[in-house]
Amino acid sequence: MSVEIGIALPVREFAILGARDAEPLLDLSREVEELGFDSVWVGDSFVARHRLEPLTLLAAIAMVTKKITVGTASLTAVLRDPLALGHIMVTLDQISKGRLKLGIGTGAPLPVQAEYDAVTMTYRERRERVDEAVQAWKKVWRGEDGSLVGKYRNLSGLRDQGSPVQPGGPDLWLASNGKPLAVERTGSFYDGWLPVRIDPDEYRQSLKQIRESAKAAGRDPEKITPAVYVNVNVNADAAVAEAGLNDYTMRYNELPLPAMLPYQIYWGGPEKEMVKFLREYVEAGARHIVIRISSFTDYERHLHAIAENVLPAIHSIQVD
Repeated sequence: MSVEIGIALPVREFAILGARDAEPLLDLSREVEELGFDSVWVGDSFVARHRLEPLTLLAAIAMVTKKITVGTASLTAVLRDPLALGHIMVTLDQISKGRLKLGIGTGAPLPVQAEYDAVTMTYRERRERVDEAVQAWKKVWRGEDGSLVGKYRNLSGLRDQGSPVQPGGPDLWLASNGKPLAVERTGSFYDGWLPVRIDPDEYRQSLKQIRESAKAAGRDPEKITPAVYVNVNVNADAAVAEAGLNDYTMRYNELPLPAMLPYQIYWGGPEKEMVKFLREYVEAGARHIVIRISSFTDYERHLHAIAENVLPAIHSIQVD
């Protein structure tokens, strides 16, 4: 099998640049598919960092693409009603003909004060609400009996909704890093793992622990997809690429690159070095790489450079 690689669309970037039309993002989705990438992703920010609503956008993307995986990286699920969200996910899975995957997060730990101010619940409650909803969705999608009354919500109404195309429903990946509780949660009931800030050695160790947790829960660890989300800027001159990354974080996050390094993975340089960088994660166990092109200029150049000189190299890596 080969490693899959996808593109996180510049939904927020387009919004910052003043775009009010979704059509360019739909065109870009088609292009990503035509270039041979395996997946296309949209981000989410419910109360800050304005952009198009991700689930509505995914429905449109699913209609203009044919084979490529479509998904969220990641969805702040805790800020949405779980009954309504379950309904939307089933509908999206039907519209996409079973091509949907969803990275699920809690809206932390990025330093966005507006979101912290808008959601007063503790991080523990966020986590518990997300996990409660995920387990209820999966139980219904697998056709299992049992109560859907949880600590926070009665989700029995999920049984009145339609069925997804994919047996057991779309994959739900936990968008979290390698902390012990996240590792245990991923192994226990999530379908995949999507960290955004972790080095290859930490990745290898956390993945080992996820697989041990899966075995302890009676699950097949090989059915849990190990993924990773990286921010990249491609340039033959590494110093120019780093400057491009700094320009990106200043415009996107209103913070310099050094301030963002504790929160996300950033890399800049020529394509050959990018292949080496990504290969380290593959050797650590990653099987799906989500790339966000971190540039407000020359987006097409970045995309085609990755498609021509990085994508084939990653696809050529054969893994078990």
